[in-house]
Amino acid sequence: MTKDYKYKVTVGMPVYGVEPYIRKCMLSVLNQTFSEDIEIIAVDDLGPDKSVEIIKELQATHPRGKNIRILTQPHNMGCWAARNRVLEEAQGEYIFLVDSDDYISEDCIEKLYSQAIANDAEVVYGSVLPVNLQGDIIDIGQDFLNQPFLVINEKDGLAKFANKSVHPTLRDFIWNILIRHDFIEKNNIRFKKARFNDDMICSCDMVPLVSKAVLIPDYTYYYVIRDNSLSNYQHRKTIKLDEIKEFIRIYTYLKEKCLELKDKPYFETRCTKGLILMFFMICGALKNRNRIQPELGNKVIKDAMRHPLSLLDILKFKNHKIINLGFYLIGILPSALSVYLIKFIGKKKHLL
Repeated sequence: MTKDYKYKVTVGMPVYGVEPYIRKCMLSVLNQTFSEDIEIIAVDDLGPDKSVEIIKELQATHPRGKNIRILTQPHNMGCWAARNRVLEEAQGEYIFLVDSDDYISEDCIEKLYSQAIANDAEVVYGSVLPVNLQGDIIDIGQDFLNQPFLVINEKDGLAKFANKSVHPTLRDFIWNILIRHDFIEKNNIRFKKARFNDDMICSCDMVPLVSKAVLIPDYTYYYVIRDNSLSNYQHRKTIKLDEIKEFIRIYTYLKEKCLELKDKPYFETRCTKGLILMFFMICGALKNRNRIQPELGNKVIKDAMRHPLSLLDILKFKNHKIINLGFYLIGILPSALSVYLIKFIGKKKHLL
């Protein structure tokens, strides 16, 4: 490391409207077994409740409270901007992001940091345990949250692991990853403006840049599943079309990222996964189409499924050629026929 950092680790979190959860989250960070001081940055995004008052209480009363730094945004800017504030203000050699309605294991930082130092890692991923509000373990059908022990030390190594199959093998959340500060600055890693899923975009940008990574099977993060999250359409009477269009904008970015990766050994799989992700999202929208206001038109759906590559490019594929030709066809058919084909396939796959 060429720069001297004040702390070994900075833990950062956006804070907005998390009054029922922030104490548990903050205490899980304050009570870490890690022997060194941890800098804790809470970015106040000017929420409507008493989340920040709870943090100030812990700041004044907890033995490690002096390490809490509250940064106040100039106005409500969103999670992406709060996370960027952490990256810009952090004084730690490594940075760890946590969502303020989740919490971490008491040995989280100790385990991740020891692996980072032992392997000179740019990133260290812990495994994730989904829980409900009562702390009970729940199955959300995402087996890739449970990781093997794996040390990666080669160019494109992490991206090859993430794209060894069209099925998810590496999560695309940015939390529960210990990231080396100088790696972030060297690659100018920042969160792009988005209403939600900014972590997916950031992960999409970061993973191809990683050469030294460690994955561990230890559960270091408790991912709290709540019924009222944005993605839980089943609990809402109406869904705004603008929200669906924002999902499409974000997933289009993820889909088209493959255009920057044409020379990579995992390119064909990465391209396929981007289209599968968009297809799943579109099926979710179609399943709830009668609740979307104003109406979600066929052309918007067809355009979302447009393949980023030319037919000639796809015909050169050695892997996943048939599925990509299918996606290409969906993107060039008349809108009504395109949507009909999506529905037909979606029903076959039990997505609709």
